[in-house]
Amino acid sequence: MQVAAGVSTLVYLPVKLAFAIGGGIVGGLTYAFSGFDETAAQKVWNTTIFGTYLITPDHLEGNRPIRFLGVADSANAPAPAPAPEPIR
Repeated sequence: MQVAAGVSTLVYLPVKLAFAIGGGIVGGLTYAFSGFDETAAQKVWNTTIFGTYLITPDHLEGNRPIRFLGVADSANAPAPAPAPEPIR
């Protein structure tokens, strides 16, 4: 499983890094063109820069999710709805 995780990381990491670098640039442009609105830029940066960079055996076994995208605004996001009661 470790070898598979290593090979997966070799394929996945360059794509994720390119996406994050592009998001950093686009976030900077968003900041400049939005009249220096840091909130708008942060949404771009958080979504593109955060997330999973290295694939581990836990990811491949399904114990941890692979998150290509980060969460744009988790601090101000509403709490998820509670799970419905099971049907009995």
